[in-house]
Amino acid sequence: MIVSADGGIQLNLSGGPEVDAEIVYFQSDGLRLRGVLVTPRERAGAVPALVASHGWSGAVNFRVLPFAGRLAQRGYAVLAVDHRGFGGSEGVRLRCDPDEQVRDVSNAATYLTGRPEVDGSALGVMGASFGGAIAVAAAAADERLKACLSLVPLADGRRWLEELHGAGWPALLARLERDDAERARTGSGERVPLSVLMPLPPSPALDAEAAFIRSVYPAGYPLENGRLALDFSPENLAAAIAPRALCLVTPVDDTVIPADHSRAVYARAGEPKELHLPPEGGHGGPMGSLVDTTAEIAGAFLDKHLRPSGGAS
Repeated sequence: MIVSADGGIQLNLSGGPEVDAEIVYFQSDGLRLRGVLVTPRERAGAVPALVASHGWSGAVNFRVLPFAGRLAQRGYAVLAVDHRGFGGSEGVRLRCDPDEQVRDVSNAATYLTGRPEVDGSALGVMGASFGGAIAVAAAAADERLKACLSLVPLADGRRWLEELHGAGWPALLARLERDDAERARTGSGERVPLSVLMPLPPSPALDAEAAFIRSVYPAGYPLENGRLALDFSPENLAAAIAPRALCLVTPVDDTVIPADHSRAVYARAGEPKELHLPPEGGHGGPMGSLVDTTAEIAGAFLDKHLRPSGGAS
């Protein structure tokens, strides 16, 4: 979800160059998807642009917009999308299919090429958490995306879920099998709280976010999302990004998607590539407490690899 229920857009910027934000719509596989396009108000001409992908919950995009605002202050346009089924977009509610989300990113990039304020030859992709993994997969699939900024991504869905569930892993697999059978029989499967798919250790920050997610999506998520994540392996796609550029950022103390996932993606990727491992900040840090530092890292990376001139304007 990238805007509040009343349509408000919160960039949470304090000072700096002014930016504009606009709710936009585009088509993806016949579905009408919503996004927020954030652009620098003062610009000499068309600017480079990124498509931003949200996380598995679909509610963490409230962090994307402040980060997008900071990139816009550095001269970049950012289109933060509600993937199909999430937020204000059409589609099966809350169904998270990585292949479909990659196509959403590609279609969002196509939409950007038609915007007069965007330089269609200078497109990139970014994302955080599951969206960081989608960013890697989208960059591997679409050669128009010249730079990929991936924050706290997972490298392999099966390995990640097994790590999260620990001793409960066999029970999850059995539950997914029962859900497969139910969907084959009736056409619909079980819906569950996000915590069933993604059990996390208790903490005030994670508990507050979980409560927010329940308030936004009270009907729960398709259990099928777990099945769809099992065969999603961005680390096996990363090599296809080169010679286009990849930048990964994950705090070392991330307990939701450990930093080893970023290390694995980095190891499989070709040059040019960057790996930034802040010592602390947790899973939400790059778009939370570390947002200004992350924006500095991202700005330097994008200035080098996305601007046609190869430097800041």
